[in-house]
Amino acid sequence: MSSIEVPYEKIQDLKDEAGKISELLKGLEENLVIICKVNPDNLCASGILVSCLREIDLGCHIIFIDNNSDLDERIKKINYLTYIFIGFQIKELPSKLLKDEAKNIIIIGNKITIDKRLKLSWDTILTLSLEELEIPVMALSNAGLAYFIAKEFTEDYSKFSGLAVVGGLANKQVDSKSQELIGINRFILDEGNEEGILEESKGTRISGRESLPIHLALKYSINPYFPGLTGNEEACTSFVSKLKIPMKKDGNWRTFSSLTTNETKKLYDRLIALLVEGNSQFRTELLFGTNYIILTETSKSQTRDAEEYLWLLEGACQIKKYGLALAVILGDRTNLYDELKRKMENYHGKAAQIIEKITQDSKIVENKEYYRIIRNQDVLDLESAPLVMKALVESNIISIEIPLLLHIKEANMNYLYMHDSPTQIQKGFRIYHFFEDLVKEKTIVESCFKGENEFFRLALSDEEYLVVLEEFEKALKKHHEGTKAEANSKEKDDDK
Repeated sequence: MSSIEVPYEKIQDLKDEAGKISELLKGLEENLVIICKVNPDNLCASGILVSCLREIDLGCHIIFIDNNSDLDERIKKINYLTYIFIGFQIKELPSKLLKDEAKNIIIIGNKITIDKRLKLSWDTILTLSLEELEIPVMALSNAGLAYFIAKEFTEDYSKFSGLAVVGGLANKQVDSKSQELIGINRFILDEGNEEGILEESKGTRISGRESLPIHLALKYSINPYFPGLTGNEEACTSFVSKLKIPMKKDGNWRTFSSLTTNETKKLYDRLIALLVEGNSQFRTELLFGTNYIILTETSKSQTRDAEEYLWLLEGACQIKKYGLALAVILGDRTNLYDELKRKMENYHGKAAQIIEKITQDSKIVENKEYYRIIRNQDVLDLESAPLVMKALVESNIISIEIPLLLHIKEANMNYLYMHDSPTQIQKGFRIYHFFEDLVKEKTIVESCFKGENEFFRLALSDEEYLVVLEEFEKALKKHHEGTKAEANSKEKDDDK
């Protein structure tokens, strides 16, 4: 993703639309409900709005939705005057509710598509959508949209700039080369800098750079995965000691962020050498780049570094600890925060062990003609699968010039995780389009798969699993044969 420039007048349009939602909320006298499609960005957006509502002593009920099929049933059990939906397309929401003129409906989503031809009660529906404002969807996250609502809600709105930055990182709204935030995220970042909330700097990008002792940050690092170090505390301690970098100062453990420039370079050079030795295709920008520090957070806290904050929330979403995640977003830094940190240590530790097994045994990965698949039930588990998939791909442990699949069988269901191949996307094959075709053909129902960008998950019966895998193989084969025929035809034309 390259840089995105958004004209000032478009930002002003966004402020105006956000202001309409702020005015409605400030005029309410009854509690409301926020219904959030679960991901780190939407959790941050929810946290910003809940904080704003607390400032005017307005209570709200939070409902987390991680499967669209739950939505109708959950809504039937509640009755509020005002509903806020975050991260949903309009077609996903109950039409009966949207047609109820007695309700206030607010829909927030950077990717919402608005079709005013739908016969809904538009007079009582407020939407905040980048597409409607003709702003590129990658210019701002849902947390960023919530930031603009807060901007018109409270004078102290800049305190939410850190959460907006986390939302931007969650959506990968960064320049592909520099890894710096793009679009309207830059506007928010500048405001945060001016108010002493945020700081932008260059340095080592590793989970735990602010919060963990150096050797433990290496031990728990999954993305990137350090061969021989990840998961092995003794090896990590020895590695740092051999570089003659003091691990303690004044009796306190040092972190990556506390290292001097020379120490950082020494450690960085050795880690890069280790990564390239194991994988010549490793992208060095994954380890060194831009860091966003939330200065209002305490030193050595996982919430001080925006990317580390994001990793914490991503893990919470995977283990379905949404309430703990929201409590941290809302400012809890005691018991609930400590509980979430402990759960994350176990989560990352388990994932590190799985990746270690995969790297040590090449037979675990089955190489098919048009894709790769891991379906070793002794290795994988549902909780760790998304993190493992992300680490395998982004650390380039497994090359994805063809799609990568993980298959897990649990009870009577088959869970199939699928990651698109950038190479195949360039050639015109996208997994999402394959899913759309299956839904149209009624091979699967839309609710059985979820995902966005390049990563998807399906929940299938035994029969559905076999059919989907067979159809996937057919689609890939047809695409490859078509691409090959096109290339041959071009060669013949060039010869003429």
